[in-house]
Amino acid sequence: MNVLAVALVSYALLSPAGGQVQPAPRPEVVRPAVKKPAAAPRAPAEAGPCQIGVIPIAGDLFMVEKFGPVKFLDKYTRTSVAAWALDDLVVSRVRAAAAGIAVRRIPYTPKELRSGGRQEQTSLFRPYREAAVVGSFVQFLAPRLRCERYLVVHRHGGTQREYGIGISQYPYGGPVHLFAMMFIRIYDGRTFEVIKEAPALMTEDTYLERMRANFLGGPSTQLDRAMFPEKPADVVNNPVLREGVRTMLTKSLDKTLPALLQRPAQIQPR
Repeated sequence: MNVLAVALVSYALLSPAGGQVQPAPRPEVVRPAVKKPAAAPRAPAEAGPCQIGVIPIAGDLFMVEKFGPVKFLDKYTRTSVAAWALDDLVVSRVRAAAAGIAVRRIPYTPKELRSGGRQEQTSLFRPYREAAVVGSFVQFLAPRLRCERYLVVHRHGGTQREYGIGISQYPYGGPVHLFAMMFIRIYDGRTFEVIKEAPALMTEDTYLERMRANFLGGPSTQLDRAMFPEKPADVVNNPVLREGVRTMLTKSLDKTLPALLQRPAQIQPR
């Protein structure tokens, strides 16, 4: 009934008997539809047999750390360096160290990484990296590509306040350090137990080398204080920081991966 009443009233207003002169309808302006940008598709898992599945978590996160005289005055800022393609670099170094072995990259989304493969949004990146936490992420991704072994390269903390990949500045005219500290874990593809693990270092892990080259607990290089970025957004376009990180990442992975990937010699039966 309501629809009919509206129709009748409209007819009366538009008819000559209604005593109303209706203005000509204004032409409707047709606006072009604005297309929403399509979401970037997740890269599919690589096809073919897989002996080593690589899960790189070097990522695009760069830390800018300005330390105060006491720890609670430290300032931490994050910025994206996705253009540096650090995860691609990790995969390339694994392939170089595993010549003749079928190496495949395991894809994941940023959301999956943040949740660690769980439904609740529990961050995978915690101050303490337990093998079980990373292992659960490996098990979450494993159905996408079944592999004999899974190799994870992720950021970790050193012996000081630096963490992952970034640059730090100490107070009172202290040093500025560029650092790239990674940890490598290899999991069995059936049991998901840790087979081998080690920090990625550019030198031998001895007391002398730790004091001489790894005093932050991982690869680092000291820079002039003028190299500390005034704004975190300046980092991505800084060639010195980019090449410094990529060089440390390459050298540390090339030094550490071959021994971790080596399988124990099979004992021949008599």
